[in-house]
Amino acid sequence: MDIRYVEHKDLDFHKWDSCVHFAGNSTIYGFSWYLNQICEDWDGLVEGNYESVFPIIWNDKIPGFLQLYNPQFAQQLGLYSVHALSENRIRAFLSAIPKKYKRLTINLNSRITVNDSMGFNIEKRPNYQLFLNAPYEEIAAGYSKNLKRNLKKAAKNDLFAGVSVSPETLIELFKEHQGQKIKDVTDKSYFTLLRIMYQSMTRGKGFITGVQLADGTLCAAAFFLVNRGKLTYLLPVTTPKGKEVGAMHYLLDILIRTNENSPKRIDFEGSGIESIARFYKSFGATDDPYFVIQQNRLPFWMRWFVK
Repeated sequence: MDIRYVEHKDLDFHKWDSCVHFAGNSTIYGFSWYLNQICEDWDGLVEGNYESVFPIIWNDKIPGFLQLYNPQFAQQLGLYSVHALSENRIRAFLSAIPKKYKRLTINLNSRITVNDSMGFNIEKRPNYQLFLNAPYEEIAAGYSKNLKRNLKKAAKNDLFAGVSVSPETLIELFKEHQGQKIKDVTDKSYFTLLRIMYQSMTRGKGFITGVQLADGTLCAAAFFLVNRGKLTYLLPVTTPKGKEVGAMHYLLDILIRTNENSPKRIDFEGSGIESIARFYKSFGATDDPYFVIQQNRLPFWMRWFVK
């Protein structure tokens, strides 16, 4: 298997993106333009004439050592291929990761299966998805009782969906109502999100939709990434009043209604937090788990220091 390490400056991004697009396990996170928004340094493993690609996202935050890490806003990465994702191909790519990287954390996409014999610590994480290839009535039959109560509440409050929202407005709303509660979200994260939204929307790969109260006040909004029928719920936010009237339940229900009987699906991106997972499952979403692999190649004394 012809696998080679290619530095960022030498990558053919057109061929890279073609591979990610046509791969059976395509995700929007793997496109070069998306990777360029979320990380400062990345190279790639490439098979043949870009038949398979594997982003290598690295930093030097451990003094004297390089490490691979999974960046914010890219839930799943790993190997993309137009070939079958056989155990031999997966194993070959993982073995081709250069030894100069001394600590590895990689979130693999859900179509990649790994096992203990590959030499990594493995963690399985949940990810909920809702398929929309059925009539709305059939999908809604899977709604939880609590969700149905919230939709009745929303109907009584004269909410208006489909509101146009700018990326800046969404970011400010998120900062005010949710961002401060998440320790890993920084000013740098917000700039990254703005770049993602503008780059995605320019390419027709993303959209923002919102919900207003009867007085015109924005009470919920969400940014979705779009790739091959998958609508990824990347950045949702609800105000306290929006929570009171079931605004996000209403927003997602409208999205489901307008995309019924289609080959699309909503990818909720997680979560391991039970209350959030319960919200996703209330729509009838099912778990499509993915693996996170880790390996520590640091000298034993450095392992203690880093820990």
